[in-house]
Amino acid sequence: MIKKGIITTLLILSSFFFIGVANAEVVTETLKEACDTEELTCDFEEKEPSEDLPDIYIFRGNGCGYCQRLLTFLGTIAEEYQDKVNFVVYEVADNTDNWDLYEKVGAKFGDEVSGYPYMVIGTKVFNGYASSDDEEIIETIEEYAAEENPYDVVAEVESGNLDEVKTEEESSSGIVLAFIFGVVIVLILIMGYTLNKKSPKKA
Repeated sequence: MIKKGIITTLLILSSFFFIGVANAEVVTETLKEACDTEELTCDFEEKEPSEDLPDIYIFRGNGCGYCQRLLTFLGTIAEEYQDKVNFVVYEVADNTDNWDLYEKVGAKFGDEVSGYPYMVIGTKVFNGYASSDDEEIIETIEEYAAEENPYDVVAEVESGNLDEVKTEEESSSGIVLAFIFGVVIVLILIMGYTLNKKSPKKA
């Protein structure tokens, strides 16, 4: 009886172990699959993702209302943009490996992630969702799809590079600071030249 009990316990523990292993891997969804899981009406004919197109990453949680609204919005524009980009979705509430990836991606942008949705389009992040973001999301997709060498944050994370990303805002602010610094240097040189010219020459 004791042996049978031990064997039964081991079998139960083994089954939990294998279930855990089966769920412990990064799993992606297409936009349509995510919509279907949430029972949303995303009425578009989905095409196969293309390796030649840049990826947009959406991190979502099952049952999350804001995630559902984002998926619904993306469903309205997917048919127009799926020839330009791939929509790659990660469910992070019930998948620990997806969550780990989510944390690493967030860290690349200096974010300590805690909620969702979280959408990454190149070097631009949309943390949360509101309908007021719709126009900016479309503009960002257009710009990202037109880039010659589009940035892929997940590829960077998977390669082991966990350094923070310079976002467009940070890059542009760096250019502005460099310009201001250059102007100051030029003004100092001009003032120095002018003062030197005005100073009386020694006999």
